[in-house]
Amino acid sequence: MLNFKNVLLLAGGLAAFLHGHSVMAQAYPNKPVHMVIPFAAGGRVEAVGRMVCDALSKDLGQPCVIDIKAGAGGAIGAEHVARAKPDGYTLLLASAGIMAILPHVQKKINYDPRKDFTAVSRLVVGFTYIGVNKDVKAKTFVELVAMAREKPGTVGYATSGIGTYGHLAGELMTQAASAPMIHVPYKGTGAATADILAGHVPVMIAGELGDLAKSGGVRILATTNQVRPPDFPGVPTMKELGYPQFVADSWIGLFGPAGMDPAIVDKLNASISRTLANPDIASKIRGLGSDVAFVDGPGLAKQVGIDLDIFGGIIQKAGLKFE
Repeated sequence: MLNFKNVLLLAGGLAAFLHGHSVMAQAYPNKPVHMVIPFAAGGRVEAVGRMVCDALSKDLGQPCVIDIKAGAGGAIGAEHVARAKPDGYTLLLASAGIMAILPHVQKKINYDPRKDFTAVSRLVVGFTYIGVNKDVKAKTFVELVAMAREKPGTVGYATSGIGTYGHLAGELMTQAASAPMIHVPYKGTGAATADILAGHVPVMIAGELGDLAKSGGVRILATTNQVRPPDFPGVPTMKELGYPQFVADSWIGLFGPAGMDPAIVDKLNASISRTLANPDIASKIRGLGSDVAFVDGPGLAKQVGIDLDIFGGIIQKAGLKFE
C-alpha cells in the first residue's frame, strides 16, 4: 500500500523524469542528425532527402548527414532505424512502398510499420507517371492498351524493383485495362530510366519520367495520382481514363524509431514545416515531379494504416506471390 511518503517519492520521480525529457528536447539537437535513405542513389527519394537534409542543417543548427543504407527493397535501412535509439538522431526517409507495400511483399521483414516507428511528418506526394519511349507508336494510354491487347505478354513495363509502388501500379493497370504486360524490374530507378531512353523497354512507371519527358526522351500517357500534375496539366489521371481503382498516392515521409520524445517530434515538425514553406525548396521539389504535402505525425501514421490496407488488397486481388 502506498503511504504519503511513497506518493511524494513517486511524484518527485515523475517530475524528474518529465523534466529530464523536457531538458533533452530543449537541447535537441546538440550533435549531427542522421537521415537514413534506404535506396540506392539516383532516385526521387534520395533527391528529396538531400534537399530536406541540407535545409534542416541550417534550420536546426546541427549537421544533417545522409546515410545510404540500400538493399532488400528498402528493408535494410528501415530495420536499422527501427532498432536505433529513439533520441531523434537517427531518422528514416521512407516511401509509401517501404511502409505500406514491403510488409506485404517480404515475408522475413523485421519491422512492423505500425509499431516500430514514430511518424514525424509527410513531406511530399510524388507524381507517378505511365510513360513510353519516344519511338513507341502509342500516343495515348488507350492506344497503349490496344497495343498490349494485340500482342499479349510482349509489352514490358520497367519499374525500380519488385514490390515497389510502380510494380503494384503496373499490376493494377494491366488488370484494370485487361492488357497483359510484362513486369521488368530493375535494381533502382537509374538503370530503368537508362533502358527506357535507349528503347530496351517500351514502357515505364515512375516519377522520374517527368524530367525525361521534358527533354523529349519519353512521352507521358497518364498519371496514377488522384490529381493531374501541375507540370503536365494535359496528362490525364487513371481515374479520368475510367480506372477508379487508382486511389493511393506515392508519398515520402520522415520517421524515427518508436518511442521518440513528442517534444523532439514537435521540434522536427516545426523545422520541416518551415523548410517546406520556403518557395525555393517547394519549387525544387516540384522540379522532381513531386509536390509539397506536409502532414504531421498523427496524420502520417493514419495514412500508413490506410495504405497498408489498400496495397494489401491490390496484392490479394492480383494473386501476387513473393519469395
